[in-house]
Amino acid sequence: MLNKIIAKAAFGLLVLGSFVTSAAIGGNTESRSSVLISSGGFAPTLAIDYGNFTSKWFEGTPDVQVIELVLSNTHTTNYLTLADSLVISLTSNHVSLVKADKVYRMAPGESVLVQVGVTNKPGVTQGASGSANLTLTYGTKYGPAITTSKVINGMAGFADYIADSNNLSYHSNPDWFHEIKYGIFIHWGIYSVPAFGNVGWQEDYSEWYWKRMNDGPEWKSQTYQYHNATYGPDFNYDDFIPQFTASRFDAKYWVDLVADAGAQYVVPVTKHHDGFALFNVSSSISRRTSVHLGPKRDLIKELLDAAKQYQPQLRRGTYFSLPEWYHPDYKRYGGPGLWWFPGGPPINPYTLEEIPYTGYVPVNDYVADLQLPEMRQLAYEYETEIMWCDIASANNSPLFASEWLNWARKQGRQVTFNNRCGWGLNGDFDTPEYTTNEGIVDRKWETNRGMDPFSYGYNAQTPDSSYLTGADIIRSLVDVISKNGNFLLDIGPRADGTIPDIMQNGLRDAGAWIKGHSESIFNTRYFRTTPGIDPFRYTTKLDAFYIHVTSRGGARVTVPNRIPYLPGDKITVVGGSLAGTKVPITDWDQESVTFAVSDAIWQADKYVWTFKVNYDSTW
Repeated sequence: MLNKIIAKAAFGLLVLGSFVTSAAIGGNTESRSSVLISSGGFAPTLAIDYGNFTSKWFEGTPDVQVIELVLSNTHTTNYLTLADSLVISLTSNHVSLVKADKVYRMAPGESVLVQVGVTNKPGVTQGASGSANLTLTYGTKYGPAITTSKVINGMAGFADYIADSNNLSYHSNPDWFHEIKYGIFIHWGIYSVPAFGNVGWQEDYSEWYWKRMNDGPEWKSQTYQYHNATYGPDFNYDDFIPQFTASRFDAKYWVDLVADAGAQYVVPVTKHHDGFALFNVSSSISRRTSVHLGPKRDLIKELLDAAKQYQPQLRRGTYFSLPEWYHPDYKRYGGPGLWWFPGGPPINPYTLEEIPYTGYVPVNDYVADLQLPEMRQLAYEYETEIMWCDIASANNSPLFASEWLNWARKQGRQVTFNNRCGWGLNGDFDTPEYTTNEGIVDRKWETNRGMDPFSYGYNAQTPDSSYLTGADIIRSLVDVISKNGNFLLDIGPRADGTIPDIMQNGLRDAGAWIKGHSESIFNTRYFRTTPGIDPFRYTTKLDAFYIHVTSRGGARVTVPNRIPYLPGDKITVVGGSLAGTKVPITDWDQESVTFAVSDAIWQADKYVWTFKVNYDSTW
């Protein structure tokens, strides 16, 4: 309990000329109710800032459309609590209310995202233009009802998508993508044989080995010189194919490692820019695949099947490169504007002679006859849930996406695609590389990077000391999710299918921490006020708030931001060997809260220390 008197300016609880103390806050419900009634309550000032009929439905109820509202509390001192008895209601000629989130707490100045479920009224066509008047009603337990309303307009129900970028911009990523937070990217292919990207300032993507050979001796990575010295001028890139054996590839071991890492989804590369597919493309359009060449195995099917069987909780995505550097039939789409994707046929950069594009099958049109069929295979035969495109070049992605989204809806499945599937096609989320955002970004984003300091594919030159550690992974994850991001962390296996120990050790170390702190990571949302000031980061749920401290502190921790804490709430340790331990509050006002942290609590955990604000106060 606090030993100080709480002033109205700090809490909004001035009752008949006397201050309500922390002792009163701990009283029973009847005494609190009588205080509220006698004082006329301490009502917040609520508003509906934004409302939107979304493309989403609640999992398991595909007929219940999600309306999203952003609610704000604009009062300078009063909190929204359960005592305010907030009710969300709806009137509409087009939709009926099925369910609405329960809002437990909003601090002054805070905003929260709330979901409301609706179904179309009888006679209202799916996808018809609709409107709804959303009303917030509160304060009825201590006085006259306070209400505020907002009319929102949009699409009532679910219409089929059409092959149009503007139409597809209505689609948004499903809630499960917000909730899973952390995934493992896997870059594996022919480039895993030479496994060269150089080091230090000269390091480049090892998976770009073939392109960097052709970029000549001036390119920083010196891949041209390395290849000539190591393999000789007559050894072409495709001569590595027989050495890409996957002889020790164990799909179960891989997906078990992903699970051990604490990740919730996996995104393997199905085809990179070298055009070598790791899945079973129809031989009528390409034989440049791991089924026809090299391992002679459908590596993607093995991996995704293992995920389904052994780690069914994992969401399954597929990376797919839209162009191929040297495919002969891509040449019409290359050129000066895409000099790094010139099309083929390939040239030996040392002899300047034209060389075969191994496994090439001529097609009339690269986009219509190869790219689009491959994407359809991944969608329908391999049942990808995340289409992770790369290089938004020539494409027929609007046609693909419209067909796929309509098909998935009929299956009761919610799927998503990124912002790299084609020019003008925004996708559901953005994909910065090797970086984070400085602050909150409301549009969903997913940062991706390798455990390697620069490369995604395996780079044999990288020293073990340069790889991300478990601590690096955890701090990156906590930072990213506090800003509305997901973290897609890449590993690069060797050509034989083994994963370097340094990668495995870092993943498992991070995974042990993640599993102990999962409630503060997964199924959370970002705190819309601020991600936090170093060393603090925040995540939220409707019924709890999480404080992540990214470096070890002293005997007192003072949270520097206004957070939705009230006296009477418990703050407990999340994770570590003292998980669940209550920490005593030593000071509080609306701008900060201070709690005591013993040395034993600091010693009981590592990397990031997490504390949960349990919304126990009933004021």
